[in-house]
Amino acid sequence: MCFTISIKTTRDVIEKRFNADTSALSDFDFRYFFKAFEYPLIPVITLQEPGKVRLMHWGLIPAWSRDREQAMKIRSGTCNARGESLHEKPSFRKAATSQRCLVVVSGFFEWQHVAGQKIPWYIRHQQQELFSLAGIYDQWRDPTTLQQLDTFSIVTTYANPLMEKIHNTKKRMPVILDQQDESTWITDHLDDTLKIRLLVPYPDDALRAYTIGKTISTKNADPSDPEIIRPVDHYKDGTLF
Repeated sequence: MCFTISIKTTRDVIEKRFNADTSALSDFDFRYFFKAFEYPLIPVITLQEPGKVRLMHWGLIPAWSRDREQAMKIRSGTCNARGESLHEKPSFRKAATSQRCLVVVSGFFEWQHVAGQKIPWYIRHQQQELFSLAGIYDQWRDPTTLQQLDTFSIVTTYANPLMEKIHNTKKRMPVILDQQDESTWITDHLDDTLKIRLLVPYPDDALRAYTIGKTISTKNADPSDPEIIRPVDHYKDGTLF
C-alpha cells in the first residue's frame, strides 16, 4: 500500500520536471512527509489540465456520494486503489476511465515487520529528484455547504522483489510511472490493454531504499525535519538490501 509520501522540493523543480504551471503551489508547504489519513492537499497533474499542477485532497470521494457522512466513510478506504480491480469498484470505476492523474512525489515510506517491530523505510528514485505515482481523482460537492472537494487516490500494484522484502505483510507498492509513460497515463483515450501494461511493479533496481529512524511513526514527528529521511541502520550486521 502507500499511505505516507514525501514532497520536499521547490516549485521551480516541479515546473522544470513536469513542464507545468505551478502557480497553485504559491503557498504550498513542501514537507518531508504527508500522511494519507490526515487527507492533506497534494500536488497532482490531471488528464483535463496536463499543463497545470493542481492541489487535491488525498482520499477519493466519488461524485455520487449522497451526503457528508457517506462521503467521509467512503474516503477512509480510498487513499489507495488496487490497480487490478479499478473497474470493479464503484468508487473508482468512472475515475479510472476518464479522471486519471499524476501524483508528484520525492519518495514514499513503508514499514517492514521484523521480530515484532515495524521498521520504517524510505524509498526514492535512483536517478530522479521527483517522480510520479499513478492516481485517479474525482470531484464531490457537499449538498449542505455546496463546497466542492477535489480528491484523489494513489493506484497500487503487487510488490516488486525489493518491496516484497520491505512491505512484507501486504506485499504491495504504489504504481510508479516511467517519465515516458506519464503523458500516456493522462491521455484522454487510454485503452485497457495499455492501462494494464502501465499498472505493474516498477523495476527494483531503479529504486533506492534504506531504513530511517522511528520518529516518523510518532505523533510528534515534525514534517519539516530533514532527519526524518536520514538513513538509520536498524540491523546489527549493517546489511541493507
